[in-house]
Amino acid sequence: MILRVTVYLILAFLLIPLALIVLFSFNASPSFTFPITGYSMRWYAQIFSDPQLGSALWKSFWIATLTAIITFILGAAASLSWLRLGRKGRTILEILCITPIALPGLFLGVSLLVLASQVGVQLSMITIVLSHVVLALPMLMIAMRARLALFDANLEEASRDLGASQVLTFRRVTLPLIAPTLISCAVLSFALSFDEFVVTAFVSGTETTLPMYIWSMMRRTVTPLINAISTLAMVFTIAIISIALAIAAMKRATNLSSRDVA
Repeated sequence: MILRVTVYLILAFLLIPLALIVLFSFNASPSFTFPITGYSMRWYAQIFSDPQLGSALWKSFWIATLTAIITFILGAAASLSWLRLGRKGRTILEILCITPIALPGLFLGVSLLVLASQVGVQLSMITIVLSHVVLALPMLMIAMRARLALFDANLEEASRDLGASQVLTFRRVTLPLIAPTLISCAVLSFALSFDEFVVTAFVSGTETTLPMYIWSMMRRTVTPLINAISTLAMVFTIAIISIALAIAAMKRATNLSSRDVA
């Protein structure tokens, strides 16, 4: 009973603030007063009529998409490397993955800014994408570690013994086994990149992403427009994650059915 109540309290602590954000996004008044005296869609209409906000939204979307794609590709390569490393090599790789996660975003942002300055790279969307990859890739590897620990290397050896090439073995054996986890992690990378603010503030230069645009709005005034933007971003992120989970579930079901047929 106590455990159940504790779980409900934790869920309430997490969900009530989100529910309030959605509720006040329909507030007709620009003030955050409760109870709400009227409801309106004016703030959502204002989102689509603001060209600067639309530009920031599209930039965040493309940055997050590129981050997810690059993280997926590098994560697949790093996963193959992890499978073929010895115990010492895996330990070193895991330490390298944990280090960026352990560092505060402020330190990581300053470090990436100094690196870009020393190399002579101009701050732009490219530096934002690369910085987000630095953030997302270690998290992907930490999540992949649990899946790779259960990977049976004998399956690859059996495929090679049956005459399959290394490329064919990767495409027909290795990738289908790790793809669901990779896809899920890539979606998480998308969500992380879409919402990232601290590191982005250091490496964005003159570019403005959606979190930075919201921050600039909050420095001037706080209105339900911010709640409307946050609500749409939350719905979009949930939809992307749901689609990824559905694809992963379908992939697992397909793999299981193919094994049963075989």
